[in-house]
Amino acid sequence: MSAVPVTEIRRCTRCVLPSTFPGVSFDADGLCSMCQEAPPAPEFDKIRGNLRRKLEEVFAAHRGKAEYDVIVAFSGGKDSSYTLMTLARTYGLKCLAVTIDNGFIAEQAQKNLRVVTASLGIDFLLFTPAPVFMNDLYKTSATTAVHTKAALTRASSMCNSCINLINNHMVKLALEKSVPIIAGGYIGGQVPKDSVLMVMDLDVQARFRSEAIKRYVKHFGPDAASYFGISDALVARSPLRKINIVNPMLAFGVTEDRIIEEIATLGWRKTSDTGSNSTNCLLNDLGIAVHYKQHGYNPYVNEIAEQVRTGLMSRAEALEKVQDIPDFARVERQARKIGLDWNEV
Repeated sequence: MSAVPVTEIRRCTRCVLPSTFPGVSFDADGLCSMCQEAPPAPEFDKIRGNLRRKLEEVFAAHRGKAEYDVIVAFSGGKDSSYTLMTLARTYGLKCLAVTIDNGFIAEQAQKNLRVVTASLGIDFLLFTPAPVFMNDLYKTSATTAVHTKAALTRASSMCNSCINLINNHMVKLALEKSVPIIAGGYIGGQVPKDSVLMVMDLDVQARFRSEAIKRYVKHFGPDAASYFGISDALVARSPLRKINIVNPMLAFGVTEDRIIEEIATLGWRKTSDTGSNSTNCLLNDLGIAVHYKQHGYNPYVNEIAEQVRTGLMSRAEALEKVQDIPDFARVERQARKIGLDWNEV
């Protein structure tokens, strides 16, 4: 599956980042450049505290101003479930949970979607894009250079395409319902470090969006315009001129074990068929395998290394996750479902 066996890759002695990761270097003691620049793990408690205060200011400023206080991009996985629970219970926000059904949500994850929202008493929307379009999107993403090198350090090409479609749908819903905040369940390493709070200026974003749509139409066909675009008419009739995009997990500072323990009280149960790096998507292992074959490292290693660096995961736990290369037979079955020949990768 790979040119370099995963067990033979040189890794940072602190955070497990591999020598195959773009731009990384090591000192004489084997410490990677990212760890050299990072503050000590205890400092992150102070950093997270400051981030939580920023979030609380945004929540206070917009609470009760619309039908919903926040739209939560809800995959049914552990991180988005914890995000939804915390926003609803700890911060008292009126949430609208929104899921994009990509055709590969695991059976247990589908149950989790329903049980978590029901337990929290939260309104829930499920949007299912055309399966033909989604399968082609995944296949093209696996075989074509769609995304920037920087984006590929945070997620596989297949995941990047799906995430961008999801994010665009959330913005459209926010405009339609005049909801001032959109929340994601992303953790450190999945998004840039300054992404705990971003303000989207809709007029400025329109210029960037038009270029992105051209790229997506080029790769995914004319239907991509509706999945990745936002009409000028929708923007014009919405009272919103800015939308707050928040990623609260960057400020929470909770371990995976604690997350799972807390959401289990809602009835959430872990999936058994989504690999070691996902708790909702059956296609995830294929994305990892493709990324590893093309780039020589697990696309989750950036977020895993960040969890170690910030004191939320032990190095031993991290090594287990990054050395668990997906079962090739299962990956081939996933590839066939989207019409992908492994030899095309």
